[in-house]
Amino acid sequence: MNFLNLKVQLAKGQFAILLLGFILQRSPAVQILSLFEKAFRLPTAQVVKSATWLATGMGLFHATAGATGLQSSVDGAGFTNRASFTIDVGEDVTISLNLEGVQVNHWEVDANSDFIDGFEFVSDAIPPGVLEGPFQRAGGPGGVNEYYRINSQLLTLSGAPTTPSRIATLEPDGFFSNQNVLGIKAYDASGESEGGWYEIAVEVPLTVPQILRSPDSTRVPTGGRAQFFFEAEGVVESVQWFKDGVEMPGETSQTLVIPEVSLADEGDYSVEVANSSGSAASGTGTLTIDDTATAELVNLATRGFVGAGADIMIGGLTVLGGSTKTVLVRGLGPQLTSDGVPGALADPELKVFQTLFDEVPIRSQLLVTNDNWEEGPNAAELAAALTGQKKLLATGSKDAALLLTLNQGVYTFQLLGVGDTEGVGLIELFVVD
Repeated sequence: MNFLNLKVQLAKGQFAILLLGFILQRSPAVQILSLFEKAFRLPTAQVVKSATWLATGMGLFHATAGATGLQSSVDGAGFTNRASFTIDVGEDVTISLNLEGVQVNHWEVDANSDFIDGFEFVSDAIPPGVLEGPFQRAGGPGGVNEYYRINSQLLTLSGAPTTPSRIATLEPDGFFSNQNVLGIKAYDASGESEGGWYEIAVEVPLTVPQILRSPDSTRVPTGGRAQFFFEAEGVVESVQWFKDGVEMPGETSQTLVIPEVSLADEGDYSVEVANSSGSAASGTGTLTIDDTATAELVNLATRGFVGAGADIMIGGLTVLGGSTKTVLVRGLGPQLTSDGVPGALADPELKVFQTLFDEVPIRSQLLVTNDNWEEGPNAAELAAALTGQKKLLATGSKDAALLLTLNQGVYTFQLLGVGDTEGVGLIELFVVD
Protein backbone atom coordinates (compact mmCIF):
# COMPACT_ATOMS: atom_id res chain seq x y z
CA MET A 1 0.00 0.00 0.00
CA ASN A 2 1.52 3.44 -0.95
CA PHE A 3 0.95 6.62 1.02
CA LEU A 4 -1.27 8.12 -1.72
CA ASN A 5 -3.70 5.21 -1.39
CA LEU A 6 -3.45 5.51 2.37
CA LYS A 7 -4.45 9.15 2.21
CA VAL A 8 -7.47 8.37 0.06
CA GLN A 9 -8.63 5.58 2.32
CA LEU A 10 -8.19 7.68 5.47
CA ALA A 11 -10.78 10.01 3.99
CA LYS A 12 -13.28 7.15 4.24
CA GLY A 13 -13.19 7.20 8.04
CA GLN A 14 -10.58 4.53 8.83
CA PHE A 15 -8.25 6.85 10.75
CA ALA A 16 -9.73 5.65 14.04
CA ILE A 17 -8.19 2.21 13.83
CA LEU A 18 -4.86 3.66 12.67
CA LEU A 19 -4.71 6.03 15.63
CA LEU A 20 -5.65 3.24 17.99
CA GLY A 21 -2.64 1.21 16.84
CA PHE A 22 -0.23 4.11 17.45
CA ILE A 23 -1.62 4.83 20.92
CA LEU A 24 -1.84 1.29 22.24
CA GLN A 25 1.09 -0.47 20.60
CA ARG A 26 3.60 2.34 19.84
CA SER A 27 4.29 0.39 16.64
CA PRO A 28 6.26 1.52 13.56
CA ALA A 29 4.32 2.93 10.64
CA VAL A 30 4.89 -0.23 8.58
CA GLN A 31 3.03 -2.31 11.16
CA ILE A 32 0.27 0.27 11.36
CA LEU A 33 -0.18 0.08 7.60
CA SER A 34 -0.60 -3.69 7.89
CA LEU A 35 -3.33 -3.25 10.48
CA PHE A 36 -4.96 -0.51 8.42
CA GLU A 37 -5.01 -2.65 5.30
CA LYS A 38 -6.91 -5.42 7.12
CA ALA A 39 -9.30 -3.08 8.89
CA PHE A 40 -10.24 -1.45 5.59
CA ARG A 41 -12.06 -4.62 4.54
CA LEU A 42 -14.63 -4.07 7.31
CA PRO A 43 -17.58 -1.63 7.00
CA THR A 44 -16.42 1.91 7.85
CA ALA A 45 -19.01 2.56 10.55
CA GLN A 46 -18.28 -0.72 12.31
CA VAL A 47 -14.51 -0.16 12.32
CA VAL A 48 -14.75 3.42 13.56
CA LYS A 49 -17.20 2.50 16.31
CA SER A 50 -15.27 -0.59 17.38
CA ALA A 51 -12.00 1.32 17.38
CA THR A 52 -13.43 4.08 19.55
CA TRP A 53 -14.87 1.68 22.08
CA LEU A 54 -11.73 -0.43 22.10
CA ALA A 55 -9.64 2.65 22.78
CA THR A 56 -11.92 3.65 25.66
CA GLY A 57 -11.81 0.17 27.11
CA MET A 58 -8.03 -0.08 26.74
CA GLY A 59 -7.57 3.12 28.68
CA LEU A 60 -9.51 1.58 31.54
CA PHE A 61 -7.56 -1.64 31.08
CA HIS A 62 -4.20 0.01 31.62
CA ALA A 63 -5.56 2.11 34.49
CA THR A 64 -6.29 -0.92 36.67
CA ALA A 65 -3.73 -2.29 39.08
CA GLY A 66 -3.59 -5.06 41.62
CA ALA A 67 -7.11 -6.43 41.02
CA THR A 68 -8.22 -9.52 39.11
CA GLY A 69 -11.50 -10.61 37.60
CA LEU A 70 -13.32 -10.59 34.31
CA GLN A 71 -15.03 -7.33 33.41
CA SER A 72 -17.13 -6.29 30.45
CA SER A 73 -18.01 -3.11 28.60
CA VAL A 74 -21.00 -2.63 26.28
CA ASP A 75 -20.80 -0.03 23.51
CA GLY A 76 -17.90 1.78 25.12
CA ALA A 77 -19.47 2.23 28.55
CA GLY A 78 -17.47 1.70 31.74
CA PHE A 79 -16.38 -1.80 32.70
CA THR A 80 -18.53 -3.79 35.14
CA ASN A 81 -18.66 -7.39 36.38
CA ARG A 82 -21.64 -8.13 34.13
CA ALA A 83 -21.39 -11.52 32.40
CA SER A 84 -24.88 -11.96 30.94
CA PHE A 85 -26.39 -9.95 28.09
CA THR A 86 -29.71 -9.75 26.24
CA ILE A 87 -29.55 -8.44 22.65
CA ASP A 88 -32.37 -8.22 20.11
CA VAL A 89 -32.05 -9.64 16.61
CA GLY A 90 -30.54 -6.94 14.39
CA GLU A 91 -29.28 -4.81 17.30
CA ASP A 92 -25.74 -3.57 16.61
CA VAL A 93 -23.64 -4.11 19.75
CA THR A 94 -19.97 -4.27 20.75
CA ILE A 95 -19.04 -6.20 23.90
CA SER A 96 -15.44 -5.89 25.17
CA LEU A 97 -14.08 -8.28 27.81
CA ASN A 98 -11.19 -7.28 30.06
CA LEU A 99 -9.26 -9.26 32.68
CA GLU A 100 -8.69 -6.54 35.24
CA GLY A 101 -5.10 -5.88 36.26
CA VAL A 102 -3.61 -8.31 33.72
CA GLN A 103 -1.70 -7.66 30.50
CA VAL A 104 -3.36 -10.27 28.26
CA ASN A 105 -1.50 -11.57 25.23
CA HIS A 106 -4.16 -13.87 23.85
CA TRP A 107 -7.48 -15.49 24.65
CA GLU A 108 -8.73 -19.02 24.24
CA VAL A 109 -12.38 -19.74 23.42
CA ASP A 110 -13.81 -23.14 24.28
CA ALA A 111 -14.72 -24.87 20.99
CA ASN A 112 -17.89 -26.13 22.68
CA SER A 113 -19.04 -22.53 22.97
CA ASP A 114 -21.99 -21.34 20.95
CA PHE A 115 -20.75 -18.66 18.58
CA ILE A 116 -23.60 -16.19 18.25
CA ASP A 117 -24.66 -15.79 14.61
CA GLY A 118 -23.88 -12.29 13.36
CA PHE A 119 -21.06 -11.53 15.83
CA GLU A 120 -17.38 -11.30 14.89
CA PHE A 121 -14.31 -11.28 17.12
CA VAL A 122 -12.35 -8.03 16.83
CA SER A 123 -8.66 -7.92 17.81
CA ASP A 124 -6.66 -4.92 19.02
CA ALA A 125 -3.29 -6.57 18.28
CA ILE A 126 -0.81 -5.24 15.73
CA PRO A 127 -1.20 -6.79 13.23
CA PRO A 128 -4.79 -7.63 14.15
CA GLY A 129 -5.43 -11.23 15.10
CA VAL A 130 -8.16 -13.51 13.85
CA LEU A 131 -9.93 -16.37 15.57
CA GLU A 132 -7.73 -19.38 14.79
CA GLY A 133 -8.41 -23.05 15.28
CA PRO A 134 -9.80 -25.24 16.52
CA PHE A 135 -6.74 -26.64 18.27
CA GLN A 136 -6.49 -29.85 20.27
CA ARG A 137 -5.42 -30.03 23.90
CA ALA A 138 -4.95 -33.31 25.80
CA GLY A 139 -6.68 -33.34 29.18
CA GLY A 140 -7.55 -29.66 29.26
CA PRO A 141 -9.10 -27.92 32.29
CA GLY A 142 -12.75 -28.67 32.93
CA GLY A 143 -12.68 -31.34 30.27
CA VAL A 144 -12.10 -28.79 27.49
CA ASN A 145 -9.95 -30.47 24.86
CA GLU A 146 -10.59 -28.25 21.83
CA TYR A 147 -10.30 -24.48 21.63
CA TYR A 148 -9.91 -21.42 19.40
CA ARG A 149 -7.34 -18.67 19.94
CA ILE A 150 -7.21 -14.95 19.19
CA ASN A 151 -4.32 -12.56 19.87
CA SER A 152 -5.80 -9.54 21.62
CA GLN A 153 -5.63 -7.68 24.92
CA LEU A 154 -9.37 -7.10 25.00
CA LEU A 155 -11.63 -9.87 23.74
CA THR A 156 -14.22 -7.97 21.71
CA LEU A 157 -17.36 -9.21 19.98
CA SER A 158 -18.99 -6.83 17.53
CA GLY A 159 -21.97 -7.10 15.22
CA ALA A 160 -25.71 -7.74 15.21
CA PRO A 161 -27.30 -11.11 16.09
CA THR A 162 -29.14 -12.72 13.21
CA THR A 163 -30.66 -15.79 14.89
CA PRO A 164 -32.86 -15.88 18.02
CA SER A 165 -31.72 -18.26 20.75
CA ARG A 166 -31.68 -18.60 24.51
CA ILE A 167 -29.04 -18.51 27.19
CA ALA A 168 -27.72 -21.96 27.97
CA THR A 169 -28.61 -23.79 31.14
CA LEU A 170 -26.08 -25.45 33.40
CA GLU A 171 -26.38 -29.21 32.99
CA PRO A 172 -26.02 -31.72 35.88
CA ASP A 173 -22.54 -32.66 34.66
CA GLY A 174 -21.38 -29.09 35.28
CA PHE A 175 -21.22 -28.03 31.64
CA PHE A 176 -23.42 -25.61 29.77
CA SER A 177 -25.82 -26.87 27.10
CA ASN A 178 -23.93 -24.91 24.43
CA GLN A 179 -26.57 -22.28 23.71
CA ASN A 180 -25.09 -18.80 23.42
CA VAL A 181 -22.48 -19.28 26.12
CA LEU A 182 -18.83 -18.49 25.46
CA GLY A 183 -16.22 -20.22 27.60
CA ILE A 184 -13.10 -18.00 27.56
CA LYS A 185 -9.66 -17.94 29.19
CA ALA A 186 -6.83 -15.36 29.11
CA TYR A 187 -3.07 -15.91 28.81
CA ASP A 188 -0.07 -13.58 29.20
CA ALA A 189 2.89 -13.28 26.81
CA SER A 190 4.71 -16.20 28.44
CA GLY A 191 1.73 -18.50 27.92
CA GLU A 192 0.70 -18.57 31.56
CA SER A 193 -3.02 -18.72 32.25
CA GLU A 194 -4.43 -15.67 34.01
CA GLY A 195 -7.44 -16.93 35.94
CA GLY A 196 -9.77 -19.80 35.14
CA TRP A 197 -12.45 -20.34 32.53
CA TYR A 198 -15.15 -17.67 32.43
CA GLU A 199 -18.63 -17.98 30.94
CA ILE A 200 -20.22 -15.11 29.01
CA ALA A 201 -23.91 -15.64 28.20
CA VAL A 202 -25.69 -13.79 25.40
CA GLU A 203 -29.44 -14.25 24.93
CA VAL A 204 -31.13 -13.29 21.67
CA PRO A 205 -34.86 -13.39 22.49
CA LEU A 206 -37.35 -14.85 20.09
CA THR A 207 -39.70 -12.43 18.41
CA VAL A 208 -43.42 -13.15 18.61
CA PRO A 209 -44.46 -15.19 15.53
CA GLN A 210 -46.92 -13.77 13.05
CA ILE A 211 -49.59 -15.38 10.88
CA LEU A 212 -49.04 -14.35 7.27
CA ARG A 213 -51.94 -16.32 5.82
CA SER A 214 -54.88 -17.91 7.62
CA PRO A 215 -56.52 -21.24 6.65
CA ASP A 216 -58.68 -21.04 3.52
CA SER A 217 -62.34 -22.03 3.50
CA THR A 218 -63.14 -25.30 1.76
CA ARG A 219 -66.13 -27.29 0.48
CA VAL A 220 -66.01 -31.09 0.79
CA PRO A 221 -68.61 -33.81 0.10
CA THR A 222 -69.69 -36.09 2.94
CA GLY A 223 -66.99 -38.70 3.60
CA GLY A 224 -64.36 -36.67 1.78
CA ARG A 225 -61.01 -35.57 3.13
CA ALA A 226 -60.38 -31.99 4.29
CA GLN A 227 -57.03 -30.36 4.93
CA PHE A 228 -56.22 -26.88 6.25
CA PHE A 229 -52.94 -25.02 5.77
CA PHE A 230 -51.51 -21.80 7.20
CA GLU A 231 -48.39 -19.67 6.78
CA ALA A 232 -46.43 -18.18 9.69
CA GLU A 233 -43.36 -15.98 10.04
CA GLY A 234 -40.78 -16.30 12.79
CA VAL A 235 -39.76 -19.18 15.03
CA VAL A 236 -42.74 -21.43 15.80
CA GLU A 237 -42.31 -23.72 18.77
CA SER A 238 -45.89 -24.96 19.11
CA VAL A 239 -49.03 -25.24 16.96
CA GLN A 240 -52.63 -25.65 18.17
CA TRP A 241 -55.72 -25.95 15.99
CA PHE A 242 -59.21 -24.75 17.00
CA LYS A 243 -62.74 -25.49 15.80
CA ASP A 244 -65.33 -22.79 16.43
CA GLY A 245 -62.91 -21.22 18.90
CA VAL A 246 -62.48 -24.42 20.95
CA GLU A 247 -59.11 -26.15 21.21
CA MET A 248 -58.90 -29.45 19.34
CA PRO A 249 -57.01 -31.94 21.57
CA GLY A 250 -53.99 -33.49 19.90
CA GLU A 251 -54.20 -31.33 16.76
CA THR A 252 -50.73 -29.76 16.86
CA SER A 253 -49.34 -30.52 13.39
CA GLN A 254 -48.24 -28.26 10.56
CA THR A 255 -51.52 -28.95 8.77
CA LEU A 256 -54.96 -30.05 10.01
CA VAL A 257 -56.35 -33.19 8.34
CA ILE A 258 -59.94 -34.45 8.72
CA PRO A 259 -59.94 -37.86 6.95
CA GLU A 260 -63.71 -38.47 6.57
CA VAL A 261 -65.81 -35.38 7.07
CA SER A 262 -69.36 -35.48 8.34
CA LEU A 263 -71.97 -32.87 9.14
CA ALA A 264 -70.53 -32.56 12.64
CA ASP A 265 -67.23 -31.32 11.16
CA GLU A 266 -68.78 -28.23 9.60
CA GLY A 267 -67.54 -25.07 11.27
CA ASP A 268 -64.80 -22.46 11.47
CA TYR A 269 -61.19 -23.63 11.86
CA SER A 270 -58.25 -21.56 13.03
CA VAL A 271 -54.73 -22.08 14.35
CA GLU A 272 -52.55 -20.53 17.05
CA VAL A 273 -48.75 -20.54 16.87
CA ALA A 274 -46.49 -19.69 19.79
CA ASN A 275 -42.95 -19.51 21.12
CA SER A 276 -41.45 -18.38 24.41
CA SER A 277 -42.03 -14.71 23.51
CA GLY A 278 -45.74 -14.92 22.72
CA SER A 279 -48.40 -16.28 20.41
CA ALA A 280 -50.43 -15.33 17.35
CA ALA A 281 -53.88 -16.52 16.25
CA SER A 282 -55.05 -16.85 12.67
CA GLY A 283 -58.34 -15.95 11.10
CA THR A 284 -60.81 -18.74 10.39
CA GLY A 285 -61.40 -20.98 7.41
CA THR A 286 -64.88 -22.48 7.10
CA LEU A 287 -65.48 -26.14 6.33
CA THR A 288 -68.75 -26.63 4.45
CA ILE A 289 -70.28 -30.00 3.59
CA ASP A 290 -71.39 -29.87 -0.06
CA ASP A 291 -72.26 -33.16 -1.73
CA THR A 292 -72.75 -31.45 -5.10
CA ALA A 293 -69.31 -29.87 -5.21
CA THR A 294 -66.89 -31.23 -7.81
CA ALA A 295 -63.28 -30.59 -8.79
CA GLU A 296 -60.98 -31.57 -11.63
CA LEU A 297 -57.25 -32.09 -11.49
CA VAL A 298 -54.39 -32.05 -13.99
CA ASN A 299 -52.16 -35.05 -13.23
CA LEU A 300 -48.40 -34.80 -12.95
CA ALA A 301 -45.35 -36.99 -13.51
CA THR A 302 -41.86 -35.75 -14.34
CA ARG A 303 -38.34 -37.12 -14.06
CA GLY A 304 -35.04 -35.32 -14.45
CA PHE A 305 -31.74 -34.27 -12.89
CA VAL A 306 -31.92 -32.49 -9.53
CA GLY A 307 -29.01 -30.10 -9.01
CA ALA A 308 -27.85 -27.89 -6.17
CA GLY A 309 -29.04 -24.41 -5.25
CA ALA A 310 -31.72 -23.14 -7.62
CA ASP A 311 -31.14 -25.98 -10.10
CA ILE A 312 -33.91 -28.20 -8.66
CA MET A 313 -36.89 -30.01 -10.19
CA ILE A 314 -40.18 -28.11 -10.25
CA GLY A 315 -43.57 -29.40 -11.38
CA GLY A 316 -47.00 -27.80 -11.32
CA LEU A 317 -50.70 -28.62 -11.36
CA THR A 318 -54.05 -26.87 -11.28
CA VAL A 319 -57.20 -27.88 -9.39
CA LEU A 320 -60.46 -26.56 -10.90
CA GLY A 321 -63.95 -26.52 -9.39
CA GLY A 322 -65.67 -25.68 -6.14
CA SER A 323 -64.62 -28.78 -4.19
CA THR A 324 -61.31 -30.39 -3.23
CA LYS A 325 -59.10 -33.10 -4.62
CA THR A 326 -56.98 -35.50 -2.58
CA VAL A 327 -53.71 -36.44 -4.22
CA LEU A 328 -50.76 -38.65 -3.41
CA VAL A 329 -47.40 -37.13 -4.32
CA ARG A 330 -44.10 -39.01 -4.32
CA GLY A 331 -40.61 -37.50 -4.61
CA LEU A 332 -38.35 -40.40 -5.49
CA GLY A 333 -34.61 -41.02 -5.36
CA PRO A 334 -33.66 -44.26 -3.58
CA GLN A 335 -36.67 -45.99 -5.17
CA LEU A 336 -35.19 -45.18 -8.58
CA THR A 337 -31.93 -46.83 -7.54
CA SER A 338 -33.91 -49.97 -6.66
CA ASP A 339 -35.49 -49.80 -10.11
CA GLY A 340 -32.06 -49.72 -11.76
CA VAL A 341 -31.77 -45.98 -12.52
CA PRO A 342 -28.09 -44.91 -12.24
CA GLY A 343 -27.10 -41.73 -10.37
CA ALA A 344 -30.39 -41.36 -8.49
CA LEU A 345 -30.85 -38.73 -5.79
CA ALA A 346 -29.85 -40.22 -2.42
CA ASP A 347 -32.04 -38.15 -0.10
CA PRO A 348 -34.85 -36.18 -1.79
CA GLU A 349 -37.00 -33.55 -0.08
CA LEU A 350 -40.46 -32.59 -1.37
CA LYS A 351 -41.96 -29.09 -0.95
CA VAL A 352 -45.46 -27.98 -1.95
CA PHE A 353 -46.37 -24.35 -2.72
CA GLN A 354 -49.63 -22.63 -3.64
CA THR A 355 -49.59 -19.59 -5.92
CA LEU A 356 -51.49 -16.67 -4.34
CA PHE A 357 -53.12 -14.55 -7.03
CA ASP A 358 -55.13 -12.51 -4.52
CA GLU A 359 -52.01 -10.71 -3.30
CA VAL A 360 -49.90 -8.03 -4.96
CA PRO A 361 -47.31 -8.92 -6.02
CA ILE A 362 -48.28 -12.52 -6.74
CA ARG A 363 -46.31 -14.88 -4.52
CA SER A 364 -46.16 -18.52 -3.41
CA GLN A 365 -47.07 -19.87 0.00
CA LEU A 366 -45.18 -22.91 1.30
CA LEU A 367 -47.87 -25.37 2.40
CA VAL A 368 -45.97 -28.43 3.59
CA THR A 369 -42.66 -30.28 3.27
CA ASN A 370 -41.51 -33.87 3.64
CA ASP A 371 -38.03 -35.36 3.75
CA ASN A 372 -38.46 -39.04 4.67
CA TRP A 373 -41.91 -40.46 3.88
CA GLU A 374 -42.33 -42.35 7.17
CA GLU A 375 -41.66 -39.27 9.34
CA GLY A 376 -44.68 -37.09 8.52
CA PRO A 377 -47.44 -36.35 11.07
CA ASN A 378 -49.96 -38.50 9.13
CA ALA A 379 -47.55 -41.33 8.31
CA ALA A 380 -50.13 -44.09 8.91
CA GLU A 381 -52.67 -42.46 6.59
CA LEU A 382 -49.96 -41.92 3.98
CA ALA A 383 -48.87 -45.57 4.18
CA ALA A 384 -52.47 -46.67 3.63
CA ALA A 385 -52.77 -44.42 0.58
CA LEU A 386 -49.51 -45.77 -0.87
CA THR A 387 -50.82 -49.31 -0.39
CA GLY A 388 -54.17 -48.43 -1.94
CA GLN A 389 -52.51 -46.96 -5.02
CA LYS A 390 -50.05 -49.88 -5.24
CA LYS A 391 -47.19 -47.39 -4.92
CA LEU A 392 -45.46 -48.80 -1.85
CA LEU A 393 -42.12 -47.39 -0.69
CA ALA A 394 -39.47 -49.40 1.12
CA THR A 395 -39.42 -49.23 4.90
CA GLY A 396 -36.60 -46.96 6.03
CA SER A 397 -36.06 -45.43 2.59
CA LYS A 398 -35.32 -41.72 2.25
CA ASP A 399 -37.90 -41.22 -0.50
CA ALA A 400 -40.38 -38.39 0.14
CA ALA A 401 -44.17 -38.58 -0.08
CA LEU A 402 -47.23 -36.53 0.89
CA LEU A 403 -50.98 -37.07 0.99
CA LEU A 404 -52.70 -33.74 0.27
CA THR A 405 -56.25 -32.46 -0.03
CA LEU A 406 -56.18 -29.33 -2.19
CA ASN A 407 -58.71 -26.59 -2.86
CA GLN A 408 -59.12 -24.99 -6.25
CA GLY A 409 -55.85 -23.33 -7.11
CA VAL A 410 -52.44 -23.49 -8.75
CA TYR A 411 -49.75 -25.55 -7.04
CA THR A 412 -46.06 -26.24 -7.59
CA PHE A 413 -43.99 -29.15 -6.31
CA GLN A 414 -40.26 -28.81 -5.73
CA LEU A 415 -37.90 -31.77 -5.49
CA LEU A 416 -34.44 -31.05 -4.09
CA GLY A 417 -31.58 -32.94 -2.52
CA VAL A 418 -31.04 -32.62 1.23
CA GLY A 419 -27.78 -30.76 1.84
CA ASP A 420 -27.59 -29.64 -1.81
CA THR A 421 -26.95 -33.20 -2.97
CA GLU A 422 -27.53 -33.96 -6.65
CA GLY A 423 -28.91 -36.81 -8.75
CA VAL A 424 -31.80 -38.08 -10.84
CA GLY A 425 -35.22 -37.60 -9.23
CA LEU A 426 -38.87 -38.21 -10.01
CA ILE A 427 -42.02 -36.32 -8.99
CA GLU A 428 -45.26 -38.20 -9.55
CA LEU A 429 -48.82 -37.49 -8.50
CA PHE A 430 -51.90 -39.74 -8.28
CA VAL A 431 -55.53 -38.74 -7.72
CA VAL A 432 -56.87 -40.53 -4.62
CA ASP A 433 -60.32 -38.92 -4.41
